[in-house]
Order: sequence, then C-alpha cells, then structure tokens
Amino acid sequence: MGDKKISFSKEVADTLGLESAVILDLYNQNILNNDSYDNLFSSIKENAAYLSAEKIKSSIDKLVKYKFIIVHGMHKKQNFEVRSASKNNESNSLNDNWMPSVETYEVIAMTKMPKEFISLKLKEFKIYWIERGQQKNNWNSTFIDFIRREWAKELNSNKSVPHIIDENWYPDDDVFDILNLSEITKDSALKYLSEFILYWKDKGAAFTTWNSKFIDHVKRRHILNNNLGDNEEDKKYSEPGKYKQDFKTRKNDNTWAKEINLD
Repeated sequence: MGDKKISFSKEVADTLGLESAVILDLYNQNILNNDSYDNLFSSIKENAAYLSAEKIKSSIDKLVKYKFIIVHGMHKKQNFEVRSASKNNESNSLNDNWMPSVETYEVIAMTKMPKEFISLKLKEFKIYWIERGQQKNNWNSTFIDFIRREWAKELNSNKSVPHIIDENWYPDDDVFDILNLSEITKDSALKYLSEFILYWKDKGAAFTTWNSKFIDHVKRRHILNNNLGDNEEDKKYSEPGKYKQDFKTRKNDNTWAKEINLD
C-alpha cells in the first residue's frame, strides 16, 4: 500500500467496528481487488497486514449482512458497492405509518442505544419530516444519520449533568496521564478504584467531576500509604471522606487556637 494513509468516519467505526471501517476505506480508495471473494480477501490482507484472517472474514460477513457492501456472485466475479440501509428508489414523503426497515434497526442496534431512546427519537423524526412534506428515497439512511447525531448529543450532554457514580465507572485515559506526572502508575491507581466507587456509591452523591475526584483520592491515598507504611491501625483513618485521626485525638486537638489572635 506504500505510504497511503487510512482515514475513516468515527461513526462507521463505532457502528461497524474498526476493522470493517478500515476495509470500507480501502475499498473507497480503489485499493482492493474485488474480482472475487478470494482476491478481495488477499488484497485486504496485503494492504492491512495488521488485520487477522479471522477479523477480515468476520468484517466482510458483517458488511455483507448489513448491506454496506454487496457481493455479486459468491463463486463468480464479485463486485462490491458501498451501501447504506436499504432504500426505495422512488421518492416519497414520510407518513405517520412509516417505520425503519429491519436492516436499519440492525444497524442502529450495533450502537447499543436504549429502545426507549430510539422510540422517542422516531416520533420526533416523523413529526419533523411529515410537517416539512419533503420527498426522499432514502428515509432509512436519513433516520440513521439523525439518530446517530441525537445519540452523540445525548452522550455529550450527560457529561455536564451531575450523576451518581456507576459500579462500572472507569477513569478516562487522561486521568492516568495526570497521575503519571506524580509518579503514580496506572496499576497503582487502579488499586484504589473499588474502594472509591463503593464509598461514593453508598454516599449517593451526584457530581460531574468523577475523574477529578478520583485523581484527588488516589493522590491522597498514595501519600498516606507511603507515609503510614504497614501500620494498619493508622490506615483505617485514611478511607475516602474519613477523618485522618480518631475521635479522641481530634477532641483533644487544640492547634486551632493558635490561629486566634486576641490582641
């Protein structure tokens, strides 16, 4: 393939998988030999040696199944055409009885959108286009594009809304990059993940800054553990959100009085 570069849509990769997106891009660049299935497979292997034979075969099957590519004659010469969801060649306006095709639902299902979200957005889609009265011959493709955009907005909007931590929550990659600056490895940070989630899950508090909170928690625990060594009695006061001293010690602490100036 020489110095040719591969580029592809993030939406395609999210929907079909990275391998399928790569193969589609190679096809669009007219790099692949599509005279036959065997030649197609060989040319993919030649131009994308990093893809395993199993991945190539499963990707071709997936692209064929969802009609993103069409194979004309599996045992004869095969030509591939990139296609979106099936569409009617005749242009028509949308009506209230319109429903996405089975293939369209299969493509959307690959993004793991909740059924309730799809149903709600389908109603919005139909109201909008029925009122416009515009004629199209690709309503399925139009709906896929619409709901992908809506799902992306939904995911992005959730990041700015305070939410309770989920038991499957996992820090972003940037978190580990920041912790590395403090010489805290990813493996070391992940040792504190379970206790962090358990504590805040029990608290039921909602935040938008779980990554920042995790960074602070890891740094605090890392410093405390380094200072406390193996003293288990002291370690019990270093839980997230807990006091660093027992009640008796805190009760007799009068260091705060030094900050009061009565003169």
